[in-house]
Amino acid sequence: MVERGSEQQPVTVGVIADPVSTPTEVAQQLREDLPDLLSEQLSEECWRVEVQRDQLPPSDSRHTAMMDVATDRMREHGWDIAVCVTDLPLRDGKQPIVADVSNRRRVIVVSLPAFGAMALRRRVRGVVAQLIADLRGQGTPSEDSAQHRRRRLPALAGQFRRVTPTLDNVDVRVVASRGGARLLIGMVRDNRPWRLVFGLTGPLVGAFAFSAFYLISTTVWELAVTMSVLQLVAAVLGSVVVMVGWLIAYHRLWEQTRDRPAGEREQAVLFNASTVLTLAIGVGCMYAALYVVNLVAAVVVLTPAVFGQYVGPNPGVGQYMIVILLVTAAATVAGAVGSGFESEDSIWEAAYGYRERERRKALRDEQSHREEAESSA
Repeated sequence: MVERGSEQQPVTVGVIADPVSTPTEVAQQLREDLPDLLSEQLSEECWRVEVQRDQLPPSDSRHTAMMDVATDRMREHGWDIAVCVTDLPLRDGKQPIVADVSNRRRVIVVSLPAFGAMALRRRVRGVVAQLIADLRGQGTPSEDSAQHRRRRLPALAGQFRRVTPTLDNVDVRVVASRGGARLLIGMVRDNRPWRLVFGLTGPLVGAFAFSAFYLISTTVWELAVTMSVLQLVAAVLGSVVVMVGWLIAYHRLWEQTRDRPAGEREQAVLFNASTVLTLAIGVGCMYAALYVVNLVAAVVVLTPAVFGQYVGPNPGVGQYMIVILLVTAAATVAGAVGSGFESEDSIWEAAYGYRERERRKALRDEQSHREEAESSA
């Protein structure tokens, strides 16, 4: 093993991350973990990792637009290897693309949704370290060679596999073994729907206000205790559907599929599905939090003597829970009106289609500025 001395020039890996939460967090984790992990794989070299947030371009049919950006950044910063980390889902036919590698450019593009929902950072770290080790080791070794077995990490053992695409500038492609379900789950996970609650201040304020009104409405009490289980479940699910539908319609998060090429139409369907699931989970979390607050308020405010006159004598916890289900459902529907006060920026991370439109807009602006500069020159 070669000792690391001050005279040894470190190998610099530049990580370019989309400027949204999940890619940025994954890139920061790579900066901390990659040097030690790569030193274990390639002990004769020392490593340094730099992170830069940059608006990566939209997807293209050749999947090389991000590699073009990475090549420019490598020249600017003097990196030896570049890794692009994006939350944009990439596909090879029906298979999710985990990573693309260009040996000549020394560029790796990693697509986070293809990793699924579990152990995202660990899987990304393992795949990136494996691909850099293969890249630095003069190409990808044979899958059954002793060299590959020595360098193979668990991240590439079973869930992902290498293929050789028929594309220029893409020498190695890693695809997921499970297909569309993994991709959709990964997209929802990258959206982090549980954090959407903190962006829905308008609906929350409206729901809290209407909760106070419905909480003391004797009509709601009587109605709740006479409803069947199916009716209560329908009321709860209906309130979530109304809120999700309102958010999508008001903030124009739905991607149109009509009059689009087949590839773009499939992508739009995938974007819409991930948006609906993300918002449904986020609104469901909001409903659960509101239900707990309303239940506590009901126990404190609604005395058994008064409450029992409408729901039956000696009301127990079950009666309170049933009534609060309907109270929260009604307040959630009413609170949907409050979402009109939300700006699109507060929920933009829930919609891949919105982010893709932003990418394309940024690309058009950049091309327009370049053309103006060339014409003036």
